[in-house]
Amino acid sequence: MKERINKLLCQLNQNLFEREEAIKLALLATLSGESIFFLGPPGVAKSLISRRIKDIFKDGKSFEYLMNRFSTPDEIFGPIAISKLKNEDKYERKVENYLPSADIVFLDEIWKAGPSIQNALLTVINEKKYRNGAQEIDIPLKGLISASNELPAKGEGLEALWDRFIIRCIVENITDENNFNAFLKKTTIDIATTIDENLKFSTEEYKQCQLKINTIDIPDEVLRVISFIRYNITEYNEKEENKAKIYISDRRWKKIVQFLKTAAFLNDRKEINLGDCFLIAYTLWDEVEQIDFVKEAVTVAIKNHGYSYKFDITAFEEQIEKLKLDIKNNSQITKKVEYFVPKLYDINGYKYYQIKGFDYPLIKKSDFDNINSDDQVITLCQNYFGFKQERCVKKSENKIFIKDRYAHNYEKYTEYDLEVDTKTKEVVETSRPDKRIIADWDKTVQNLLTEIDEVIDEIEIYKNKDEKGLKDNLFVPKELTTLAEESVNKALIECKKTKAIIIQIKEDYDKL
Repeated sequence: MKERINKLLCQLNQNLFEREEAIKLALLATLSGESIFFLGPPGVAKSLISRRIKDIFKDGKSFEYLMNRFSTPDEIFGPIAISKLKNEDKYERKVENYLPSADIVFLDEIWKAGPSIQNALLTVINEKKYRNGAQEIDIPLKGLISASNELPAKGEGLEALWDRFIIRCIVENITDENNFNAFLKKTTIDIATTIDENLKFSTEEYKQCQLKINTIDIPDEVLRVISFIRYNITEYNEKEENKAKIYISDRRWKKIVQFLKTAAFLNDRKEINLGDCFLIAYTLWDEVEQIDFVKEAVTVAIKNHGYSYKFDITAFEEQIEKLKLDIKNNSQITKKVEYFVPKLYDINGYKYYQIKGFDYPLIKKSDFDNINSDDQVITLCQNYFGFKQERCVKKSENKIFIKDRYAHNYEKYTEYDLEVDTKTKEVVETSRPDKRIIADWDKTVQNLLTEIDEVIDEIEIYKNKDEKGLKDNLFVPKELTTLAEESVNKALIECKKTKAIIIQIKEDYDKL
């Protein structure tokens, strides 16, 4: 299927410039059974895209109409069958060659449609049914593409119809100069394109695809990404400066997931991956000003809350903390130890220490603290009135050594104690616990290492298996799928860091 879709996209893009994104989304929307809205000025190939999409179906029929304020239901759904009204008293329309008989429908300037057309379109888009007189008929509609150069006006009852268009895409004029020059050189741009018959879908095959799409799995990491996107939207709506709120109904989320399932199916996968989730950005915005926020919210959710949550290491962190606590409780004893510090006296605004048994017992704290060599000359005070003498001094903890300033070098210092205060401090002593306790720690470490190695292996297998699926997504640019890969790598790095912590814990207690 993936190879087939890739060929289809190449053929749909023939002779077009910078329309790859719009064509991919239109094809994806059609094969998922959803509707798409193109916002853009006139003349940017919006109708051409819809006409080409019709060609992916065998014997596909299309209906195209440019809306205006005077458009009537007859022009969209078909004229009243006069003969039935006259002969059978039945109010029915002749729907052949009108919207109810088409596979692909393109409605330009859709917001100009009147209420009667809008109301009928609600059922047509959602349920693929049309009420024709007294009967409700199933219609073959596979994709409805609409376009306008403006968004629906506020307060005109267009909200329900706008909500039906799950995918929203901006189509602009050609921006690259080389592409623009090539466009100018083209004599004509063919509306139709040549699609190989073997690539086209029959109605029966289309129905089979829908059944297969419904079986695509939604893994937990995708559900978590959606949860974080919803949370970010709630935060956005709560900010007073954001006047235009983003509203996503439960029904819309259901259709968004179906859209992602289709992307996975067309990429030959059996489950949605994080790469597909980037497509969510096309489904959430209501105003152009919201697009940047939506893209950022989707990207952050995928990068930060994708695979790293699939491989959650919280349980390991809790066990590690429990092991650390057990090691501390069984190998460390906290004791209170007395120690002594020089006693401080405050005299005339200065801090002094007192020397026991010396005639000049007072030394300024600042002077004592600055003693850094032998034979240093310091002024000592006899009493509080300031009688002083200079002495040669040196110091050690809580002691001072004194001799006369003019003494010979060979004369000895006399040792004196400083008056001290007694204080206490807590000292942690470590000891090696009983062998049985260490054996329990070894068992815990081994279990943790075994479990985290299993997670690392699981990530590696998952990464290798999903790497190609991430990189080669038909509908998402490689620069975005690379960000999804970063989420896998982030989970792997976190697990390896946790393993290193466990190994270090064992090395530390082995040294006790």
